[in-house]
Amino acid sequence: MEKSEQKTVRAKRPHLSAKFHENLYQVICTGVCLIVALLCLYPLLYTLVVSFASPSDILYQFVIPIPTRVSLYAYIQVFTVSSFLGRAIAVSVFRTVVGTVLSVFVCAMLSYAIARKNIPGKKYFMYLMIFLILFNGGLIPTYLVIRGVGLLDNIWVYVFPNIINAWNVIIVKQSMEGIPAEVEESAMLDGVNDLQNFLWVVLPMSKPVIAAISIFTLVFQWNSWYDAMLYVSPASSKLWPLQYYATISLNNLNQINNADLGNLEGIMGIQDVDNMSIKMALTVITTLPILCVYPFFQKYFTKGVYLGAVKG
Repeated sequence: MEKSEQKTVRAKRPHLSAKFHENLYQVICTGVCLIVALLCLYPLLYTLVVSFASPSDILYQFVIPIPTRVSLYAYIQVFTVSSFLGRAIAVSVFRTVVGTVLSVFVCAMLSYAIARKNIPGKKYFMYLMIFLILFNGGLIPTYLVIRGVGLLDNIWVYVFPNIINAWNVIIVKQSMEGIPAEVEESAMLDGVNDLQNFLWVVLPMSKPVIAAISIFTLVFQWNSWYDAMLYVSPASSKLWPLQYYATISLNNLNQINNADLGNLEGIMGIQDVDNMSIKMALTVITTLPILCVYPFFQKYFTKGVYLGAVKG
């Protein structure tokens, strides 16, 4: 009887050992993910807290300053002194919405055309897309082209040069090639033309990958400021997007901080604040909109990239 019990205990030991190692593995993975999440969250939390903090809080608390008194001075100073801020936000919203919609639609149409089996020269179109990923026209030739077509100091300079993105075209093309041909043939038998087939059949079935490239394009358009520096002169500063305006403002923090707010200082009891709070307030203003939009696309993000990568 004792021998049988010993055999039973020995038989259970490997199972218990495997379960222990599995639990240990899960604990380690959870710990690593938690550490990475905290490292990603810390800059956001630090930026938000410092934007409401006073100079003494920033000076004596280094890791994460805990405001002794929440102050909106930095935001009031930015919005009151920065007369162009509202217009800059409007320009950024325009370029982001219009630029994203046009770019995604045109890239999807081009991908649909390349993905079709019977299009002539399909191989050369793919070579062209790959070439565009590896090389660009260069800064000076691009500037000369944009000047030649009359887009300097024009709000459409943010939209037209960025409509075609070769990387997005290839991703969507790979996804559309995975759509069964029978689905399109069935729609054609019902009397739809190519445009209707693209709009009513192919696009709805490509929703995940369309959402993925939409978030790529949306983030690019919202964060872009270099094109404003190149193609929009100070005389047309009303066309500056928010990111470029914030870049200029970050170089003139003393001017913003030392500006006279008139009676507003006495009414609200506003006191001086550190330039760091002004800087963080500008950062929050420029990043908050995109952080609010991103969660709505997150559920499509991984699935869309996966579909574009493996289908073909």
